[in-house]
Amino acid sequence: MRIRRWFIYRAHRAVHIERGADPHCPDCRGEGGWWEGSAVHPEEPDVVTCPCNDGPRIRIPLGRRPRTSYSAEPPF
Repeated sequence: MRIRRWFIYRAHRAVHIERGADPHCPDCRGEGGWWEGSAVHPEEPDVVTCPCNDGPRIRIPLGRRPRTSYSAEPPF
């Protein structure tokens, strides 16, 4: 889910909240970075992240799932 510059997603039993790139940044124009390729190795371009993309990252761990005891009887 995205709310303006903030990305919220759930992965690995935690909720992650990250701030994205500034949409008014003159360097990356809101894309968060750019590719710098090499003429010697064009198949291995390097990713350069913009300083506007370095924001806080918050991880909120979710609680453990409760153990349930299963009965041998049918449900109906």
